Amino acid sequence: MLSRRQFGGMVAALPLSFAVSRPASARAADAVRFGLETFSFHDLPPAGDPQLVPTIVRNMVEIGLGECEIMSGHVEPYASYTTGWWVQSRRAPGFQEVRDEARRWRLTVPMDYYRGVRKQFDDAGLNIHLYNVNFNETFTDEERNRTFEAAVALGVAGFSSSTVLTEARRLVPFVARHKMFVAMHNHNNLVDPDQFATPASFEKALAMSDYFKVTLDIGHFVAGNNDPLDFIRTHHDRIVNIHIRDRKRNNGPSRPFGQGDTPIKEVLRLIRDNQYPIRCYLEYEYGSFKSSTEEVKRCLEYCRQALA
Repeated sequence: MLSRRQFGGMVAALPLSFAVSRPASARAADAVRFGLETFSFHDLPPAGDPQLVPTIVRNMVEIGLGECEIMSGHVEPYASYTTGWWVQSRRAPGFQEVRDEARRWRLTVPMDYYRGVRKQFDDAGLNIHLYNVNFNETFTDEERNRTFEAAVALGVAGFSSSTVLTEARRLVPFVARHKMFVAMHNHNNLVDPDQFATPASFEKALAMSDYFKVTLDIGHFVAGNNDPLDFIRTHHDRIVNIHIRDRKRNNGPSRPFGQGDTPIKEVLRLIRDNQYPIRCYLEYEYGSFKSSTEEVKRCLEYCRQALA
């Protein structure tokens, strides 16, 4: 009897004409490697719930995607108190106490905890390729170092991170010490020069270290009136993955795939035709009355049709 991984290897060896019957992330070298950002699942159990990771695994198997970038909030029960809106509202009552508790958890949890998360994906024949941790100024150096150790235990290739240029400078010695990359993720804040939002902001970070890479969110890039096609042609050798979402220009809203201004089809064909080793991760955000799993399937089908 073949193991799940042995069967997956046989499927991956099939010619491209059989691609519809195998996970999109295992396509032949001349096509596109798909995966997803686990942020796409909006209807998961809460952080810390023992069913959270198994639900992600089941959803990925149902969709037929074999690879992901996993959010720290889907791994660490306190991660939401170390990034995002909570950090931005640090003057809120109780912020410091909760942030300190999150730090204590991160600095003391055994590395077997992260290995256990990885095993659940391995057992299903799935791959966690990136760990999405949004490093910021509330991290101590001890915490930054511990987070790199956690990534090693999680078995990922590197990080993606919605961070800022000042934090990138703090990360330089850590990427060198651990020899692990951090791929900077952009948004569309064109007002704050510390944000990753333009080609120039990415280029400043890429000049700091060879271990700095790019996670290009093509929807946010277009919302900031940038050209993702030009950026990919210029920097394809430093782009680890793209986040595929559709948005309108001029800070416009997220839209279902094909209804915004993001050139999703053109980007996918550019990556395919040039055989750029850039992973293409779906990120569902536009909102729907359907389940996240149904909507991610819809997004994936749009991308497949774009490459048909």
